[in-house]
Amino acid sequence: MASYTKNEAQDWAWETLRGQWTTLITPFTPENKLDEQGMRDNIRHIRRLGTTGAGCTWGMGEFWSLTHEERLRTMDIVADEAGGQWPVGAHVTHTSAEEMIALAKHAEGAGFDLLIVAPSYMVTKTEEQVIQYVKLLADNTETAIMFYNSPQFGIVISPNGLKSICQIPGVVGVKEASFNQQLSIETHQLLGEDYVISTPDEWIFFRAQELGFQQQVMFANTSDWRFDTPECNYYVQFIDKATSGDLDHKFYEEHVRRLKELSDTWWTRIMTKYNGALPIAMVKYWAELMGLAAGPTRLPLADLNQEEKAQLKRELEPLRPKAPPKSPSIKVPAQPRASWLTANNNFASGMLLMVSVQNVAEALEADQGGADVVDVKNLQEALVGSGHPNIVQEVRSIIPVEKHVSVTLGVVPNQPGTVAMAAYAAGVMNATSVKVGFRQADYDMAVEVLRQSRLALEGFNTKLIGSLFADNVLYEGGLDAHRMVDLAKDGECDGFLIDTLTKDGRNIFDFIPEEELRDMVFRGKELGLSTSLSGHLKITDLDELARINPDIVGVRGAVCSRGERDRAVAWEAVAEFKEELDKRKTGEIDVHSDQVPITSNGSNGWVIIDGRGKSCAGVLAALTRQTESDGGENGSIIEAILADALNIYDVIVWAEKAGHKVLTQRKETDGTVRVLIQPGALVRNT
Repeated sequence: MASYTKNEAQDWAWETLRGQWTTLITPFTPENKLDEQGMRDNIRHIRRLGTTGAGCTWGMGEFWSLTHEERLRTMDIVADEAGGQWPVGAHVTHTSAEEMIALAKHAEGAGFDLLIVAPSYMVTKTEEQVIQYVKLLADNTETAIMFYNSPQFGIVISPNGLKSICQIPGVVGVKEASFNQQLSIETHQLLGEDYVISTPDEWIFFRAQELGFQQQVMFANTSDWRFDTPECNYYVQFIDKATSGDLDHKFYEEHVRRLKELSDTWWTRIMTKYNGALPIAMVKYWAELMGLAAGPTRLPLADLNQEEKAQLKRELEPLRPKAPPKSPSIKVPAQPRASWLTANNNFASGMLLMVSVQNVAEALEADQGGADVVDVKNLQEALVGSGHPNIVQEVRSIIPVEKHVSVTLGVVPNQPGTVAMAAYAAGVMNATSVKVGFRQADYDMAVEVLRQSRLALEGFNTKLIGSLFADNVLYEGGLDAHRMVDLAKDGECDGFLIDTLTKDGRNIFDFIPEEELRDMVFRGKELGLSTSLSGHLKITDLDELARINPDIVGVRGAVCSRGERDRAVAWEAVAEFKEELDKRKTGEIDVHSDQVPITSNGSNGWVIIDGRGKSCAGVLAALTRQTESDGGENGSIIEAILADALNIYDVIVWAEKAGHKVLTQRKETDGTVRVLIQPGALVRNT
């Protein structure tokens, strides 16, 4: 317990109640018992965030569901973990005044520094009742008291009523959580110079700056452990600055705002669902997503349903804080990452959606909307150029490591060393891929530029993507995009992108017909190259794109506000484009009018190629290698296991073009399709 007398309590509060004080949830085991080890682990985690202090058995701690013994045991665990080095407060509100005093006495004996009390719910209907209730507690304790003003307890106290409560000896301030902004502001203005007033929401700092008052503590808010990690405590940093008078608007915008908006959305949604009850279920599941122990809520509150959990997890993932990567001075070993062609997960299956962004805010919008690849570029530099390294580095740090962040170098000069240096920088920043584009260039020089870039990327997982523009024919000396596959092969690339530079309304199909693009993409896949198409594409182009089935579809204008590429990327537009793309991948929208007939035959033994979680290029490359290495009269029947409707179609077309025979297509209960292929040599010898 803090060493102060009741007369010294206010001075102690001014000195101690600063920065971010956290709210501790009460974790339960699957058997609905107090999870003591989980609580200890949570406290150690939260202390590492840099929080100043903590409160336990509050509303978020489900005090109303705890037995008397559980409340006491929780206090003992918290006090033990605090060890006198981390100030802690205990919530002691109870409908029984005798129980309230007993809880306060136990907290004192356990070593708590502060007591928190709210109105005695049920029969407390007037401010005078509340004042007398708080006075009874103050008369029976020497520990400082913070009053908790919240509608959760059935009555909200006015600023004048709060003044009367604060004038009780031992009461040092108010946690003003009425959800009434005007009431909070008036309380600060009326009492803030004499008592510690804390409104648990970041908006108060911005209004305080406008109105000329200062809040020195964010008292008991769950945002620290929902927004931060020990390696990346942006929220705690922001609060530490704000409570000391340094309101960093830019820092808030870059590191806190998006998470706060997500939190507000879910907070309101779940409170509305339960007619105003605290969204404890949401907070506890969010805690689990951040690695804390939480467990179920107790009745009468219910946990989130599976759909809600899946949605929250999906929306939180792109916003989770990521520590900026360190910039090595020498080449670093390749880090584990999802591969373009060989990833053993469904992420890499079928067409991926690539969204071009110019800054961190747009990257977050793209990721929230479901983009598979976030591509950083600079639309203001010439026709298209490279994003600044600082932007690339920050985007890479906030996008989950298992997701793709690509870098566009734009139209590069005919200078192999210069381009290789830029490619090397992309590798250092752990970009998933770097795109090297050519407009007016000699073919042999372009090959040399790509090969030097390949050499610079040795030791990195960054993929080299060669790029030509379908409208290069408009420029004198433009390198014909029809040479893209050869250029990618000769330049030792991992893949290629065909794009456009013209922004006059024409798109890639105005320069290269669908059938020609399909042949180029198909040939690239057979060589094991990743294939990407972009160039002023819109949702109305998705049927053509799906029939071509490149590994990656790149967009910008189609997912910007109002469909204008000069405006910012909007996550809603990204989500809509992604949804329509996925409908073609699953076969919900059939883009092929003619269906390949299914026949049946038999054979003695076969080789299985599992194409689940593989790109189409990876599947076709594997099939090609198998038929080339295992041909002849003794060749094996091949069974390809596929999970993507567009990949299935391409495998069948590949088989027909190569002179192989598709024997059967069998759909399994898990949604996969098994395609049995008889290689051409066996067909000819049948």
